[in-house]
Amino acid sequence: MKKYLIPLVSIAFFLLVWQLLALWIDKPMLFPALDGLFVAIGKLLLSIRFYVSLLVTLLRGLAGMLLSLGLVVVFSFLFVRAKWLYELFRPILAFMRSVPVISFILLALIFMHAEGIPLLIGFLVMFPLLTENLMNGLQNLDPGLNRLSDQFLIGHRNHQLLITYPQLKPFLYSGLASAMGFGWRAIIMGEVLAQTTFGIGGEMKKAQSFIDVPELIVWTLIAVFIGYLSDKGIGRLSRLKFPLHFVRSTPEKESLRLSSQHIRLKGVEYRYGVFYVNYEFQQGKIYGISAPSGAGKTTLLNLISGILTPTAGTVVMDRSYGVAFVFQELALLDELTAIENVMLPLAQNHTKAMSAQLAAEMLKEMDMEALSDKYPEELSFGQQQRVAIARALAYPSPFLFMDEPFKGIDDSTRNKIINYIKEQQSVKQQIVIFTSHQSEELELADVVLTPDEIAYY
Repeated sequence: MKKYLIPLVSIAFFLLVWQLLALWIDKPMLFPALDGLFVAIGKLLLSIRFYVSLLVTLLRGLAGMLLSLGLVVVFSFLFVRAKWLYELFRPILAFMRSVPVISFILLALIFMHAEGIPLLIGFLVMFPLLTENLMNGLQNLDPGLNRLSDQFLIGHRNHQLLITYPQLKPFLYSGLASAMGFGWRAIIMGEVLAQTTFGIGGEMKKAQSFIDVPELIVWTLIAVFIGYLSDKGIGRLSRLKFPLHFVRSTPEKESLRLSSQHIRLKGVEYRYGVFYVNYEFQQGKIYGISAPSGAGKTTLLNLISGILTPTAGTVVMDRSYGVAFVFQELALLDELTAIENVMLPLAQNHTKAMSAQLAAEMLKEMDMEALSDKYPEELSFGQQQRVAIARALAYPSPFLFMDEPFKGIDDSTRNKIINYIKEQQSVKQQIVIFTSHQSEELELADVVLTPDEIAYY
């Protein structure tokens, strides 16, 4: 109630001042009192023309927004993928942002039918604003989340709605709020100057022509109210969250064929401090890559997983099952709870019930059962790390890669996780590769590889 009190007091004060000024000026036709405004509102509400004009303006605004948004999505993705195309269109976008709205309207009056002008003006105002905002969003997408999607083979629908959309949301809705704010004013201005048959602007022009000040003020208030409602509607829309999409039934998939899995590096080179790697990782073993910080452990792991492409040589590995990966940057999704983050990679292959069961079991093994409904921002770094480990261990892949997986985890919890991974390895027989420079963590490994043994310089 308190948050509404101040606005209500402010409105009441404004109405009081208006009424006092009206009584002092005492010219109802030019400065109507409140009772005159209420009479004008009543007359409009009883008129069919009021509803038709209101609907026409709303449809023009909605059509302008949808047309702008649809083209913006297409062009923004094209601009980000083809820089030359953006450079080609950039002067046009700058021109559209810089030219006064009135100039567009006056030019349109020469060449177009009056009824189509407001929609065109709305589009010309909204399109450059939305394009700029959405492009900023696309250019600031987190590459770590794309790596998450690629390694875990997250489905296209979940990728777009749960990974890409939340990152674009701040840019998209701030652009929509600005575009709609300018757009409504531009559309109504276009209706006024084009003197459209129906529409809020057309009605305002008629009221001005007949010096019907009360009606003109009422239409102005209605225009302000529409702008307010659209702003609130965009704010409510920005809070929309999409649920995880799961397969309807767990498909009958062929065995992971673990006995045939291997990873072979043939003469792999990379541009960061030149690697020369020839090595084969065998199924059923846990490999620990040990080297000081900055020696290239993460780069090597990224080369093996396909995140990085070698400048020479090849990595022989069957990635069709995806890779269970614990990234150095954890890549947890802020809008998903801990259990939903673990369920996300499972959704492509398991039903919702099966995914929830597997995720809950793995979080329990990580001592995170009580925090499964918490969002990443509500968890400590060590707790987030355990969620990332749970996500990787729950994912059915013949490969488990972990980059510095035990950062921020206390000794007792780390030892428990190490023992659990060893127990699971006796059943799963995965190829496990992890990086570390801590001797205690290397107890997990069957084979510890030093820089000389892996042969990179």
